[in-house]
Amino acid sequence: MEKHKKTLGILLICYAALKIVLFIVGLQILSAALQFVVNDTEIMFATYIIKYVIGTLVVFYAIPAVIAGIGLMQDKKWALILALIIGVISLPVFPFGTAVGVYAIIVFLMDQSPTYNPKETASTQDR
Repeated sequence: MEKHKKTLGILLICYAALKIVLFIVGLQILSAALQFVVNDTEIMFATYIIKYVIGTLVVFYAIPAVIAGIGLMQDKKWALILALIIGVISLPVFPFGTAVGVYAIIVFLMDQSPTYNPKETASTQDR
């Protein structure tokens, strides 16, 4: 079970980093494209404000994922609940968010299940 938690922690950190990197790349592409299309300074100023507001939201959405990932790697109990919340929110983001969300739900359910004991199932399969 501890391996699953650490794996989920690494996935959450990588997923947050991927979101930030993709946003920065998209921001640069959008900025370059707008310079050729729009010559009005008021429209450019409005688009800069919109881009930075969206960027702030992306960063604020990525910070809890990094916190949950670090908490899971340090085996903190609260981190699994935070990872579940982030996973459920990420479910609609296909394909990476869906994969992270489903894995977060699976790990949470395995941790909460009183009957799940991987050592016990391994020993009964040997018989």
